[in-house]
Amino acid sequence: MGKFVLIGGVTPPLSLDIIDEEIIRLTDNKKPKVLYVPTAGGDDPDYCDFFRGIYEKRFGCDLDILYLVRENPTEYEIKEKIFLSDVIYVEGGETQRLMGYFKKYKMDEILLKAYKNGIVLAGKSAGALCWGSYYFEDEEINDFKNYIDIECLKFLNFIICPHYNMEGYSEKMDAMINMHGGVGIGIENNCALEIINDKYRIIATNCDSNAYKVYQSGTKICLEIIIKDSNFRNMKELIQIPS
Repeated sequence: MGKFVLIGGVTPPLSLDIIDEEIIRLTDNKKPKVLYVPTAGGDDPDYCDFFRGIYEKRFGCDLDILYLVRENPTEYEIKEKIFLSDVIYVEGGETQRLMGYFKKYKMDEILLKAYKNGIVLAGKSAGALCWGSYYFEDEEINDFKNYIDIECLKFLNFIICPHYNMEGYSEKMDAMINMHGGVGIGIENNCALEIINDKYRIIATNCDSNAYKVYQSGTKICLEIIIKDSNFRNMKELIQIPS
């Protein structure tokens, strides 16, 4: 299943240093090449500067940025940036915008090859959920009458819901599970789901941040907290619906 680090979000003043350090460690490179993809945020320069301050200045990585909104890169330019990278980090923002630009540039095909090549795939918020199956983009929080059902990359066969500790997100997850079935993983801010091939674990920057497994049993939506420790566990257990 490759290498994924999927971050629910961040609640200031807490940092994601523990998670960022794990992303870097997974590359087995003292100075990894990190490709930042700020598409969901509209290629916002402030996002880019903030990320540069962390990965380039604090951690000493070799940073590059893939602009899909501000620029119009060729397929060759996109592939060159991606396949020379050790990490692809997709920033958060608007999911519909992100998937729209990914479709425009056929990023699904390119990222699939990166995934198969063992490049670390990471992201926060929309940049985390995009690797899963589906997501709802709604205009009004807690109102699921008017929403857009967005098909994501489907590299992972489950729904990913970030910001799970924030208002409206657990209700959104329930609505997505009601529509699509299967398993959903709700990830709180300051917490991440780390996947290496067929194993996973939950990592967090503080003891209060967690991740949850959500599924439907009959007409009931079930919620289970996912055990948080240093050991990796079998992915089959995570995505299996109890009988």
